[in-house]
Amino acid sequence: MRISHVEAFRAVMVSGSTTAAARILNTSQPNVSRSIAQLEKSTGLRLFERLPGKVVPTKDGLSLFKEVQRSFVGLQRLEEAAKRIRRFSGGLLRIAAIQTLALGLIPRALRRFAQIYPEASISIHAGHSAAVSQWVDEQFCDFGVVSHLTGSYGFESEELYRIDGVCVMPKGHSLAAKAYIEPADLAGEPYISFSQNDYGRSDVDAIFEQAGVARQMTLDTPYSSITCSLVAQGLGVAIVNPIAAQDYQHMGVVIRPFRPSIKHSAMLIYPRESREDRLVSSFVEVLKTVTLEEQRALTGPA
Repeated sequence: MRISHVEAFRAVMVSGSTTAAARILNTSQPNVSRSIAQLEKSTGLRLFERLPGKVVPTKDGLSLFKEVQRSFVGLQRLEEAAKRIRRFSGGLLRIAAIQTLALGLIPRALRRFAQIYPEASISIHAGHSAAVSQWVDEQFCDFGVVSHLTGSYGFESEELYRIDGVCVMPKGHSLAAKAYIEPADLAGEPYISFSQNDYGRSDVDAIFEQAGVARQMTLDTPYSSITCSLVAQGLGVAIVNPIAAQDYQHMGVVIRPFRPSIKHSAMLIYPRESREDRLVSSFVEVLKTVTLEEQRALTGPA
């Protein structure tokens, strides 16, 4: 079976005649007919009924056409991949990020990135910092964004941001009238905390212990997105990453600065060889720009 014979068969099926197929393939009608005859001989299938002035596909011809179409779709995908590889050093950008950023900051950066590189193929994976680190170390993902470095992996890293945490509360809360929130303000308040084993919880707990303030610890969760959703439902207050908090202002969440400072940070991590990948470096530059813009916008209470 030769590819030229298959192409002739597909052209006849698509166009409906050998004459039209010859025009598509920029050849003669006798050449198309010979290719079809040779394909029938090599496959042992009768692909068309020859009627005066036309050809009609047989049942076998229709069945073979379905398989041919699948093959051509595969070839088209290979062509598209080749175009992406010519444009970038890799055809697919695989991003791993902690959920806090995968739900908001990363999509906002991708919106801008897609305007610059509309042909880029992108895959996003969300998980805890430890999972993201492992995916990057195993090169399942091209780079990652974590809240802190874990383990002794052999990748490179750099800081994306380091920013003060904020107190979030439901709309109409009595503390919303304050310009900023202190530990004493949250005494006896229903409080939504990080999970017991979550990185960063000990820093928050230490501040309240030093201030001698007891919170009403009603709920805990490892995800800032869930925390903010719970706050929006009126189930308590919390101290979270402001970049995550701003994603929930449309749900009535009120944001206020918290003192003393509780830092939230994010680190970019890369396998050493992917740092030079043009697609990776291009997205990272966009992500840094969007992050800086959002940090500058977080200058006061909402």
